[in-house]
Amino acid sequence: MSYEYVWIEERRKRPIATIAIVAINVAVYLYTSYQNFFAQTTDEWINALSYVPVLLQTPSQWYRIITSMFTHADIFHIFFNMWFLYFFGSEVEKSLGSLKYLILYFASGLLAIVFHTAFIPIGGGINLVIPALGASGAISGVLGAYLMLYPRRKLSGCYLILIIPLCFTMTASWFLLLWFATQVIYGYLRFGGVAFFAHVGGFVSGIALVYPFARRRETVAEPLYQPFFMEWRHRPGLGRTLKAVLAILLLAVIGGAAYSTLIAPSMSGVYMYTIKVVENGGSVTEDQAFFSPPSDTVPPSTDSPRVVFNSLLWSGMLVNPMYPSNVVVRLQIPEKIIRDPNYGLRIRLSVDGLAMYDSNHILKSFNGSIKTDVINVGYYWLWPVASIGEYKTFSVSINGVDVAGNVGSTIVFPFAGISTLTSILALYISIYKDREIAEEELWFVTPFQI
Repeated sequence: MSYEYVWIEERRKRPIATIAIVAINVAVYLYTSYQNFFAQTTDEWINALSYVPVLLQTPSQWYRIITSMFTHADIFHIFFNMWFLYFFGSEVEKSLGSLKYLILYFASGLLAIVFHTAFIPIGGGINLVIPALGASGAISGVLGAYLMLYPRRKLSGCYLILIIPLCFTMTASWFLLLWFATQVIYGYLRFGGVAFFAHVGGFVSGIALVYPFARRRETVAEPLYQPFFMEWRHRPGLGRTLKAVLAILLLAVIGGAAYSTLIAPSMSGVYMYTIKVVENGGSVTEDQAFFSPPSDTVPPSTDSPRVVFNSLLWSGMLVNPMYPSNVVVRLQIPEKIIRDPNYGLRIRLSVDGLAMYDSNHILKSFNGSIKTDVINVGYYWLWPVASIGEYKTFSVSINGVDVAGNVGSTIVFPFAGISTLTSILALYISIYKDREIAEEELWFVTPFQI
């Protein structure tokens, strides 16, 4: 049999499931972004379809687990996700078959959400209320499966540095391992804006799930030389060095998941504040903010509520153990100087009103007036420049509620347990079962008929 025949047979296996998933994702993106000229998904659709961990307490919101896997933030988000999915997913689907591939894809996506939720004690409690969206978790599962199936496959890529292309070639195992390492490191460093532990969870799940779906092969090496040099093949699986590095990363994930199981039941709450502000001119503004002790915040998006919220946060009045719990107290603070932590500016602040703190010494309500300097931020070229602006008086009404409740013990704790067991299974498969499922790779081929 000639290699040409083998090559043609492989080309005939169209990745139908991968193409279907890409088409659905693109269709959803076009529908949810056309109002923004396809540049980005509208806020209304993001709020309706994205995954918000705290909403798992409400069964009517469980649909978000699925819809978030088909929702993307902007054109770059979906372009790179779909490019990675088609490139790696096509090969994984050809190896597993469409049905098994779909099961692995969606199971990895679900487990990516489990990992994302399980690592919230490490990433910060504020992540309970921050929307997460995108197919990255499920695609990471495809990458994990690709690592186990094609560890010696050669990959080539180019990065553009200014106007100079930097091109390289490396094996799939090292390329994917370096990517996985960045996700683990960035997740523990708590870099914002990306659900790194969802990527970690998807990748780990792909390693664990591919084993029962992949075709088993004998681990005995085939003869190196064959008649007429038709084909030279090898199936070494993961090398020792790569196994060692992968094991270290997986142990780091196991340690983090185990740590989450320990502290999840005692997680502090996440407080949602509804802030109503009346300025001197009589204009009324209302917005919401989120706060998770000790310092994680999502400030209001509108100006006056943001000024009020930041003033309370920076002055230390959101958390104050000096006042009794669940008792109305008078907050009367004469003019004092506080410091803006972002720009180092010195700001005047005075407060007069009635407040109540809960049993955790966190502000539940406030009604009164706040006087403070407003910070004006402009840009000089690309650099932000801040200055002290007008000294304003705000009439303020603030009400806070703990939206997390007992989510730590009821959701995060079991999810952390699932994440721990999945990571242990992935560690076992990657060390002891890699040679059983790795696809054969051709060293070189001559197209002679035998």
